[in-house]
Amino acid sequence: MIDNAEDLAKKAQDNKIALKRQYVNIPIGDEEYGFRISGIGGKSVKIEKFIKYDDIFEAIESGNDNGLEAMIKQIIEDFEEEEEDEE
Repeated sequence: MIDNAEDLAKKAQDNKIALKRQYVNIPIGDEEYGFRISGIGGKSVKIEKFIKYDDIFEAIESGNDNGLEAMIKQIIEDFEEEEEDEE
């Protein structure tokens, strides 16, 4: 069993190509979502998931109002561009 970050990072980097084909399932709300491991670096692992706009509305319309789709929709709706300081 790996018990420190350095050894974990080394093993990840040694297996970078194979690990980038792996998926991780993460429960969010009432659903479980599959994220692809898309990057292996010296300090971190990057996971990603593409969510289509149509899928956002289909999920919400089917009653999934606490899932990832609803969260993404809320982030987009609430976003306001920050004003830059003019000096």
